[in-house]
Amino acid sequence: MSELARAAMNVIDDRATAPARPGYDHAWFPWAPLPARPALRWPSGARLAVSVVLHIGATEWEHPGNPVVPSPPGGRGIGPYPDVPRMSHREFGHRVGVFRLLDVLREVGITPAAVVDVLTAEAYRPLTEHLLPAAGEVLAGGLSASRPISSAMTEDEERHYIASTLDRLDAALGVRPAGWLGPEHGESARTPALLAQAGVGYLADWANDEQPYPAPGAGGDLWSFPLSWELSDLSAMFLRQVAPQVWARSVIEAVDLLHAEGATTGRVLALHLHPWVSGQAFRAAAVEAVLRHVRDLDGVWITTPGAIVGHCREQAGS
Repeated sequence: MSELARAAMNVIDDRATAPARPGYDHAWFPWAPLPARPALRWPSGARLAVSVVLHIGATEWEHPGNPVVPSPPGGRGIGPYPDVPRMSHREFGHRVGVFRLLDVLREVGITPAAVVDVLTAEAYRPLTEHLLPAAGEVLAGGLSASRPISSAMTEDEERHYIASTLDRLDAALGVRPAGWLGPEHGESARTPALLAQAGVGYLADWANDEQPYPAPGAGGDLWSFPLSWELSDLSAMFLRQVAPQVWARSVIEAVDLLHAEGATTGRVLALHLHPWVSGQAFRAAAVEAVLRHVRDLDGVWITTPGAIVGHCREQAGS
């Protein structure tokens, strides 16, 4: 294990007498409580910066012989091969859901960012040709939604995974993403450092803040852009089975409170949407209600994650 990975995991040798380092269990960034930070100001006096992030991840079908996983409470789990209900549900996003969400966004007048994986970029070219003109930015989403980074990889395997993802997205889309959101938010203990070495400007795997922040422990100029996990459609409407109207009220209440608190220091809300979830017909009205509320609220800067991180970099350097 490298020294950086050891520091990031806060690994303590059993033979050592030094106590564990207090604070976080990693060394990518220092603890920075919000009240102790300099005030963050958004362009034109906005109080709240909002990004809508569409996660376009293709899932590969499992191979025969995969074990059957017992169903968790409230869920059906993974069925015997071929698990048609589960896998075809995921395919809905690429066939229907993404186009419905793009229509809603266009009607409301909001430009999203898009997380795109290599499988989507290479195998669904008509989709990406429709998506790219409508997206203000592309983030790298790994090789596919079913191939996350994990600590089971060696360092060389993970470095190759990251480089291959960026190179193949560049070749397929004509865009080399500056942002990264891994499948299932998957990371190993060394991922931020390897992303920084590969020239990635920010990652969106961490959901621990309401403002972007630098990760100096990774080296380079890597920043973290926080997506809301609690308010993502996957976490709320799919995993926790929150009704669409209840989810919409929750997002609107969060927007209103963050907007009020932004009078002191600017806040961020990154709305993380998955077309196979929020692209369903019975959820479309709830998504539209949220987007219209954000659009109609004064003092909101609706933009891409990259623009928000770039603005924070400028403020931090001034």
